[in-house]
Amino acid sequence: MTARNDRRRRAAGRGLRRLTRTMFPWLLVAGLGGIAALVATRYFEAARGPEKIVWRSPHAVVLLAAAGLVGVIAFHLHRRRAAAMAFSQTHLVRRIGVAAWLSDLPSVLRVLAVAALAVALARPETYRTVRREIDTIDIMLVVDMSKSMEENDLPRDRLDAAQRVIRRFLRRTTHDRIGLVVFGQHAMLQCPLTLDTKVLEQVVADLAIGDVPELGTAIGDGLGLALSQLRDDRRDLGPDNAPAKSKVVILLSDGDSNSVTRFEPEEAARVAKDMGVKVYTVLVGREESDLFGGMSVNPATLHSIATMTGGEFFRATDYESFDRGFQAVRSKLDTTKRVEIERIPDKQMFVPLAILALILLGLDLVLSHTRLRRLP
Repeated sequence: MTARNDRRRRAAGRGLRRLTRTMFPWLLVAGLGGIAALVATRYFEAARGPEKIVWRSPHAVVLLAAAGLVGVIAFHLHRRRAAAMAFSQTHLVRRIGVAAWLSDLPSVLRVLAVAALAVALARPETYRTVRREIDTIDIMLVVDMSKSMEENDLPRDRLDAAQRVIRRFLRRTTHDRIGLVVFGQHAMLQCPLTLDTKVLEQVVADLAIGDVPELGTAIGDGLGLALSQLRDDRRDLGPDNAPAKSKVVILLSDGDSNSVTRFEPEEAARVAKDMGVKVYTVLVGREESDLFGGMSVNPATLHSIATMTGGEFFRATDYESFDRGFQAVRSKLDTTKRVEIERIPDKQMFVPLAILALILLGLDLVLSHTRLRRLP
């Protein structure tokens, strides 16, 4: 009976040792990984400052499952490979002791390297808030999108020519607040005043005939709607900003006004003059007689608006003249100091994690060629 109990105790002891041996590499992963995670957390907290850490590719964290798979293969499946070595003295093998348990260390380092690489691929980074003062004026773009803008007397058509003028202008203008009004039979606000010229450029690029009712040209209504956007409204500016000292409208049209809902072109021009808003007009279309001796454009209306408001008249076919004229006038306008707040990337936190992964893989390679290597 005593012998049977001894056998049971020895069997239980062997089972406990096998379980401990099986779990030992995972305990190493948990211990070393916990230390690495604690160090990384302290580093992140110290490096990020007041801003939160942003994960650019958070879904990459699912690659942590790959670290677990590497561990299963290295700690369990790899051990089942049959191997045999002949020793004349088996006690030499038993003396290995702790070294046998530490033979899993290279694989542990490999698992941790894959985990560090997965977190690095999630692209943690920090941002910082930049606050600066800029000199600005307010500009409203007013674009004719009536049916006549489909005429192809300019390359492709008149609307495309107007779009090219506006997009080149936006690329030159970096600090001004700019908005967009389109009009055909009626006028519509397409984009309120904004400092984000890249977004506005995309809005302009997407314009197409039909965005507003196109059977009519309501120049006065388009100009009137633009003027209403330029009125003082501190709600859109914030407490740190004052209304613009200088306000400008750039009107692009073929000049043929034949629809009125609220304002005649001359009436809208008088309102602009009273507000101190200069209107720069750009004729889109060629000043040539058609087969019946008429003109497909009406430059007189645009000339009148520009003259009445103290602006200038240009042609879309001569962009260089428009650009030189407008920039020369802008340099003489009174600008307004406005506060611009922007969040910009600051520190790339994935770099230390990627370096850690490379170091762990290097240690794995080195230890795999020492007494800790596995045979076969």
